[in-house]
Amino acid sequence: MSKTTVIAIAIVAVVVGIAVGRYALRPAAPPAATASQPTPQDGAAESASRAMTFTQPKAPGK
Repeated sequence: MSKTTVIAIAIVAVVVGIAVGRYALRPAAPPAATASQPTPQDGAAESASRAMTFTQPKAPGK
């Protein structure tokens, strides 16, 4: 094998290695920030609580 062939193969191997390292072995995306969003049950409880404040009977006025 000539020197030129060895150098060409080495350059191609480096380029392929960089491409694989950059695109194929990309770190996983961080999970969506669900901690700051209320769960559906919490949201329903808050809505019910808000609705109850408007539907409670008022104290009789004197």
